[in-house]
Amino acid sequence: MREAVASALAELARRDERAADMARLALGTLAPDGEIQRLNQHAVQRFCWYELPMRFQNSADDRLFAVRSLGHLFQLLKLNRYAQVCSASETATLLALYDADHTAGLAMYERLMWESGVEPPDLPELTWGTAVGDMELHARRETAAALELAISLGDIRPGKRGWRPAQERFARSFLTQPDHRGLSHLDRIREERVRAWISSSAHPHRQRLWPLVGQIIAGADVPRGSVAAMAPLQRLLDLAADGITLTQIGYISPGVVRQMCEDFGWSTSPEPPRSETDATQIIALHQVLRTMRAVRRSGRRLELTRRGQQLRDDPEALWQAATETLCRTGGIEQAAAETLLGLLLGRSPQGLGSHARRGISDAEAAEQVLTESGWRPMEPPVAAGRHAAAHRRTADTASDQVRAMVMAVGWLLEALGLVCGNDSDGRRELTPPGRAFAVACLHKSAVAPRAVV
Repeated sequence: MREAVASALAELARRDERAADMARLALGTLAPDGEIQRLNQHAVQRFCWYELPMRFQNSADDRLFAVRSLGHLFQLLKLNRYAQVCSASETATLLALYDADHTAGLAMYERLMWESGVEPPDLPELTWGTAVGDMELHARRETAAALELAISLGDIRPGKRGWRPAQERFARSFLTQPDHRGLSHLDRIREERVRAWISSSAHPHRQRLWPLVGQIIAGADVPRGSVAAMAPLQRLLDLAADGITLTQIGYISPGVVRQMCEDFGWSTSPEPPRSETDATQIIALHQVLRTMRAVRRSGRRLELTRRGQQLRDDPEALWQAATETLCRTGGIEQAAAETLLGLLLGRSPQGLGSHARRGISDAEAAEQVLTESGWRPMEPPVAAGRHAAAHRRTADTASDQVRAMVMAVGWLLEALGLVCGNDSDGRRELTPPGRAFAVACLHKSAVAPRAVV
C-alpha cells in the first residue's frame, strides 16, 4: 500500500505540487506509518471536521485547501467514501463556520459525526470516556470501523427510520463478542477502567480494594432479594406519589416517620420517633432519593420527579439506581462509601480477608483508613477569648466529619436490610443481597467514564 500512496502522491504532484505536499502532510497525520488500509471513515471525519480546523485556526483558505488536497489523493487511491467526506458541502460549511463561531463549529462537528452513523454510540452498559486507556481507545476505533462496514453493507442506514436502535444493537453485539480468550471489548474496557480507578493516586484509600479487584471487575447481577431490600425506598416513592408533607425546615412529617418505623420494625431513639432526625433510617432513605433525583421539594411537600415515577414502576431499575448513586457522589462522601463497602466485603466469610480491626466500630475502622489515606476534615481557625469554647466545640464537630460520612452509609445499609450483626465491635456482615449491592456499587463507580479535567 505504501507503493500505491507514493504513486498517487507522484501523480498529484504532476497536477499540483503544492496540493501534493499538503496531502502528504495530512495523510501523515492520519496514517503516520503509511498503512492506509488501517484508515477508517471515523478517523477521516474527525481529521477533516475537528483536528484540521484546530491546526489551521487562523486560515480558512488553508483549511479548505488541505481538505480538498486530501480528497484528491483519496480519489487517486480509489478511496471514494473518504474522498466524499473531503468534498462534501457540509465539510466546506463547517470549516467556514469555525471562523464565524467556534462553539457553533464544534456543535456542528458533533452533529455531523453522529449523523454519519460511524460514531460509536453510548450504551446503557458503556458510556465512552474522554480520558481513556489503550484498551478503550482500541475498542472505540474497532467499533467505528465495524459500524462503517455495516453501513456499507446496508445493515445500518443512517437517516432512515429505526437506524439508531439498529446502530446500538450492532455496537452492543460487536462490543460483547468474546475473542479467542473469551474476553470481549467490553470486558477489557471494564478491567482497564477498574484497575485505573483502584490505582488512582488521587484516591489512595482505594489501594485497600485490590484484593476485591476481580469482584469489582465482574460486578453483580440484581439478586433475588432486591425487591425486599428496596421496599423502604419503594414505600417512600409510593407516598411521594401523593405528596409527603414536610416540616417548615424540610423534614419528612413525624406521622410518616412513625408509620414507616412501625411498618419496617426500625428501632429509634427516642421511641417512637418525634421527627425525621430521630430515625437514621429515614434520614438515609430521604437523602439517597434526593441524590438520585427521584423526589423534589415543592413548597411544603415532597413529590415524585419523572425519574422517581419511572423508578417506582420498576423495582429492578430502583436497585440499579441505588447502586449507581451511593458511590458516585464525589469527595469525602464517595470515599466513605467506597471504604466502608470494601471493609464489609473483605470481612464477609466469602471474602478475601478482613481490613477491619475487630473491637472498634465500622465507622471508626473506615475513618482510620480514610485519615491514613490523607482525607482530613476542614478545621476552623483557633480562637481565643469568650468565644473560644464555642470554637472548640466546632473543631470537635469538624474532627468527626469523616466518621459521620461513614455512619451515613451504614444507616442506608441498615435501612435496606443489607447488613446484620453489631456495629459497635466491627462484626457486622453483609447479607447475600448486601454483598451484591456492595459489589455493584463499587463496580459502577469504577467503570464509570473518566473525563478530561
